[in-house]
Amino acid sequence: MIKMKRLIIAAVFLFIAGLPASLFAGEFRDLGQDYRSLAMGNTGIASANNSSALFYNPATLSNIYNWWFDFPMLEVTASSESMALYGQAKTGSFNLETQDEQFDFMRDFIGQNPYIKFRLGSNIFFNVLKQGMSVGANYTYEAVLDIQVRNPSLPTLDAFARLDHVRQAGISIPMAMGRFILGVVRKQIERKEVAFNYGMSDAIDEVPFPTMDTDGKSGAGEGYDVGFIFRTASKSRIQIGGVYRQEIDLQDATKIPKEIAFGASMVHNFGNLRFTGAVDLRDITSELTPDDKTNYNRRLRYGAELGLFPLSRNTTMFSFRTGYSNGYPSTGVEMYFGHAMIIGYTRYIEETGEYAGQNPSSRQVAYASFGF
Repeated sequence: MIKMKRLIIAAVFLFIAGLPASLFAGEFRDLGQDYRSLAMGNTGIASANNSSALFYNPATLSNIYNWWFDFPMLEVTASSESMALYGQAKTGSFNLETQDEQFDFMRDFIGQNPYIKFRLGSNIFFNVLKQGMSVGANYTYEAVLDIQVRNPSLPTLDAFARLDHVRQAGISIPMAMGRFILGVVRKQIERKEVAFNYGMSDAIDEVPFPTMDTDGKSGAGEGYDVGFIFRTASKSRIQIGGVYRQEIDLQDATKIPKEIAFGASMVHNFGNLRFTGAVDLRDITSELTPDDKTNYNRRLRYGAELGLFPLSRNTTMFSFRTGYSNGYPSTGVEMYFGHAMIIGYTRYIEETGEYAGQNPSSRQVAYASFGF
């Protein structure tokens, strides 16, 4: 618990300070990846059922059978090396404004990849019809910060920072007596980011250190996602889903690429136990990885959830999760005390290289939501 508190403090500090981070071609960097889906191999096209449903497939709003409003929602993701950033930030030694500070930082973090993501916002969801009509909205700030220092002989700092402000609202509409669900979500995104390489030679030549204010790019745009869910007539509540994400042009900032994805899920109850299984096939048209069209291991994800003491059709008091994505396993737990308080924890590995096993980044996620 103390370690998680420190991670949250570090996330808040880094978020306010606007520190840089690195961008890797191998990482998908999807908006709104939440602790539940990440624990289940980052599945969710047919199985999402919480406040991040609109980020995966608007039709999965039909998996929500109640209502809630939360404020705040806080989620912090951090790599194993990120606590070293917290230590430097705590002592005020992470300014990188002077040549000595830049030399010291490159020496201390050579070969490491500190990563931190910070999500803060509010969500509201309401079920209108039990057949599958629900409405929902997210108001979220998401900051991603990632640092990597490479090349021991002549250190170079690869850096990237991104701040997104996401506003979205959606609806799921049941058809054919609830067997088929159509979903749509409208997104508005404001983005500010900076990406750069700063090497030892730049520090020696006293080249000004890049910042978000002086070297950042920004932009805003809007778009729609359209998805569907087909519910089969089975006791296991098997569902098949798909989603089309429209490309969103963010002007000078990195665009949101279009994506076509499919998924399937099942839910089966065994008394006080509930089992959920899920599988996703993401990025069907290789928009996120145009140079890697045949590696389906990067696109195929699996996940499972075991819930204890069901409270509704989509919630249990305790949940234990596991999954497989990008060639790596993931695990997670959740304690659900009504919408007054939800606490979750996840461990997963993100591949930041070009293939599984090249450059894995081990990460932890802490989540807390308070509402009614």
